[in-house]
Amino acid sequence: MTSRKFSSGDLQVSVFDPVDYLDSDQAMVAYLEAAFEENDPAFLMAALSDVIRARGMAEVASKAGLGRESLYKTLKPGAEPRLGTILRLLGALGIRLSICPTRAIRKPRKPAAAKPAKSATKGRSVRKSASPQSSVAKPRSRKAHEKKAPAKTGAARSQPSA
Repeated sequence: MTSRKFSSGDLQVSVFDPVDYLDSDQAMVAYLEAAFEENDPAFLMAALSDVIRARGMAEVASKAGLGRESLYKTLKPGAEPRLGTILRLLGALGIRLSICPTRAIRKPRKPAAAKPAKSATKGRSVRKSASPQSSVAKPRSRKAHEKKAPAKTGAARSQPSA
């Protein structure tokens, strides 16, 4: 085998632009989901910028209530826009964020046997609900039991001696 050196004229490389492949809503959502999974804010903002460019900067800026120039500043590398701005941009794209656990959630424990109402309220008085459908005792607030001291008036206050 002979080794051959390549010159720049021998090798043709095209610039990759993800915008060329973001041609459907499903592709845009999948692209942003993958960016979120990286846990890298700069990468996420770059992906959001790509999606917005694919949809059209002027259209998204108008729907988000931003000026086009402001949108460019928001999406430039190194910018750290507020969450509210990001949510407005996602809303303009017709996308919303959702929250899910990073790992499986354990099933909740079964509740222990019902305890008497007095021990559950720790010394506070208990009143029954007026509704005949509910037989659950509801604890009263402490403020209902405390007596308010009478307010002092200006005449009743002691005046400093001269």
